Amino acid sequence: MSSHTPPNSQQGHYRYDPTALDQQGPARLFPHIGEDGIVRYVLTQLGQAAFDQGKLSHPLSLLGDQLKRTVHKADEVWNLVKTRLVNLEIFQSGWFNFDLPPDEQFGIGFVRDRRDMIEALLSSREAAFKEAQLPQARARFYEVLEHHQRSRPVVVSIHERDGGLSDREFARQRLAGQNPMVLRRIQSADQSLLQSWATVECLLDNGDRVDLEQAAAANHLFIADYPLLRSLTIADLQPGRYVGSPIALFHRTQNELEPLLIQLENGHIVTPHNALGDAWMQAKLFVQVADVTHHELITHLCDTHLAMEAFAIATPRQLPASHPLYRLLRPHFQFLLAINNRGNTVLLGEGAAIDNLMAPTRQASLGLINRAYRERSFWDYALPKNIQQRGIESEFLPEFPYRDDALLLWNAIHHYATQFLQQYYATDESVQQDLYLQAWAAELSSSLCDRPLSDFPQAPSWLPTDAIAQAGLDLSELPDYPRVPGFPRGISTLQDLIAITTQLIFTCGPQHAAVNFSQFDYVGYAPSAPLAAYCHPDCCTSVEQLLPSLKQDLGQIELSFALSGIRWGRLGSSDLIDFKDIGDRQVLEQFRAELVAIEQEITDRNQKRIASTGVAYPYLLPSRIPNSTNI
Repeated sequence: MSSHTPPNSQQGHYRYDPTALDQQGPARLFPHIGEDGIVRYVLTQLGQAAFDQGKLSHPLSLLGDQLKRTVHKADEVWNLVKTRLVNLEIFQSGWFNFDLPPDEQFGIGFVRDRRDMIEALLSSREAAFKEAQLPQARARFYEVLEHHQRSRPVVVSIHERDGGLSDREFARQRLAGQNPMVLRRIQSADQSLLQSWATVECLLDNGDRVDLEQAAAANHLFIADYPLLRSLTIADLQPGRYVGSPIALFHRTQNELEPLLIQLENGHIVTPHNALGDAWMQAKLFVQVADVTHHELITHLCDTHLAMEAFAIATPRQLPASHPLYRLLRPHFQFLLAINNRGNTVLLGEGAAIDNLMAPTRQASLGLINRAYRERSFWDYALPKNIQQRGIESEFLPEFPYRDDALLLWNAIHHYATQFLQQYYATDESVQQDLYLQAWAAELSSSLCDRPLSDFPQAPSWLPTDAIAQAGLDLSELPDYPRVPGFPRGISTLQDLIAITTQLIFTCGPQHAAVNFSQFDYVGYAPSAPLAAYCHPDCCTSVEQLLPSLKQDLGQIELSFALSGIRWGRLGSSDLIDFKDIGDRQVLEQFRAELVAIEQEITDRNQKRIASTGVAYPYLLPSRIPNSTNI
């Protein structure tokens, strides 16, 4: 493509948020569209700054605080009204879209599904809070959900079957729970860790003693650890709540994992055989708290939703709608900006889910997200590389439901991207000469200080300079880092373009499905995976003390259900991927045929899994994977 005329109108609608660049987190959309939106934002920020800096008298401060709460409540009520009145199309139209670029807001079909989910949620909440005791309240919540044709969490029946969080289930969840992205094989770099455990007696369930050095040399040892959480200080935690950075060591016995030990705070080590009372169950739950914290903030929010946002912004900014890469990628970004913008309120906002339910403070949680994003290179998101880095290939772990099903989908998407892109790029030179494609790569990979100011919102010239600066819109000094760590400065080969495309489609579809739709099944029951611990390991006397109260417990059910209660669209749907060219449609049909075959293969695998463990892994069935990250 010899000429290059970027889509200026699109660039005007899609601007990057400059207000938190010093935090080096994921690139975000500036959700105040147009000059009128910028003016509203600046005025709001000036008022907030006056409030925060104590420039207002006490009565005015109280009035401002009340007004802020009232506006927030009004926004929630307005969203509920729009949802309830979904059949009046004007409420879902551009007339009421002030925060997103045109056509990025949720569509009517999605809002109808959200209405049904909200009705089920509100009915269940109302019924549950009529109960005075936690077990009855929780049971009532699930019962009403079932009246709305919704299933209770899978882990509830597992707990009933096993009499609690069994060692077998604790280990199985590393492979097939909501966060299968942590477990890794012990390798040479972990030698010092092994030596620190040299005096610990590790026994298998059958009584056999495990020599850790020998087991590691035989590639039989695996750990789940959470190094990002080590940076949390007492000031980073909500009062009365706790999350640590435990390490759980597992031994592979035939086709299953068995926990050997858990290292808690200050190096305290607990094993199934040396624990007194319920100390071993407490230790497992402290691992679960760390795991679900890592899952919600990093695996789910950071590594899927937020990591993909830069691509959802750059694609319409740099690629015309007729461009082949735009047509291939755009359906997989549908509603991503809308759900991320919604997440700013329900997850990341002051007084939202993170503040109310999790152990790290809102500010500490944002810091963990930003650090995790900046430390991970773009190519590290690729499934085959992730498997290799963690040392979890099938030769070391024969049974790993997430890995095995995900690889089927990765390979199918890679084939789909290859077949599609080969139609438009015959040689590497044709990739290199596509100026739109190279501009797209440059926007994602160049240091921000080398980018034009037009990437960001431009405040009207008549606004005072100090007001613009106070609102965080001063662009005089941009930082020296790229939007996407490790993204190539230029795309030089067709294979690189195929790899990039495969990774994006996989992340927006199967990867998000695996870590999102498993949430209610494994996090919707606090006795299995509480979002926070309510005592410190040094002073925790019982499991009951560690677990949340009735209000927090039901809040966790509500959150996990709301985060996974809508399944809109289907991977490879020809209704969502509306290709016009006959060659494109043929490629899509081949992809859809591969997905049908994968559906059958995973169904067959699940029959064997049920026979072996009593639990299926349904989250990567193609029929249950949305085409985009939209919830």
